Amino acid sequence: MAGYMSRGPPNGSIYVCNLPPGTDETMLAEYFGTIGLLKKDKRTGHPKIWIYRDKVTDEPKGDATVTYEDPHAASAAVEWFNNKDFHGSIIQVHIAESKNKDTVDNFTNVSVDAEIVGQDELDNGSGRGRGRGDGPAKAWQQDGDWMCPNTRSVTIAAAM
Repeated sequence: MAGYMSRGPPNGSIYVCNLPPGTDETMLAEYFGTIGLLKKDKRTGHPKIWIYRDKVTDEPKGDATVTYEDPHAASAAVEWFNNKDFHGSIIQVHIAESKNKDTVDNFTNVSVDAEIVGQDELDNGSGRGRGRGDGPAKAWQQDGDWMCPNTRSVTIAAAM
């Protein structure tokens, strides 16, 4: 972990809060895209932006994550945009962190172990689309995750 600061953050995601009502993905892409290339969702082709919404009302909560292709762009975005005006609101921008800081390390270990001991020994073949199926839900799992019939290739590809 000590050497990671010289390489930049472990991912290219930032967490933005205090967004004004009416903020949408297009507004965020235009604003945060000025400092670096935003990562594209492979499925939709749109920038990887997640606006957090109230589960009951589906209204935006005022916070979001934005993911850059280059982790250094995420660091620059924090320095450049934190405590700046965004459509009338002073926003806060931070490097996004998982709820469990060990999630990244555990995910890497699962991927390596899958090559060594075989996927079936790790998850009894349950094959979740984003990780092992034998434990509690991970911070990066979302509603709508699907069961992957070919877990080994997904796990290894995601670790690269």
